[in-house]
Amino acid sequence: MWQSFVIVAVAFVAVSVGLWLVIRKTVSRRHDVIAPGKFDFDAFKSREITRRGVHDSTRLGKKR
Repeated sequence: MWQSFVIVAVAFVAVSVGLWLVIRKTVSRRHDVIAPGKFDFDAFKSREITRRGVHDSTRLGKKR
């Protein structure tokens, strides 16, 4: 009887470790592009405006 509890506990630990490894790999792959403190908002804004075909009237220092 106690053997079944040991088997369930070992299976739970194995599944937990496997899930943790999968989540860690996908999170690091997804967020490596934007490192903290390295995000260039002006470049992002320019890319989005160019991609959407909208004229930039919000650029700092530019008169309307």
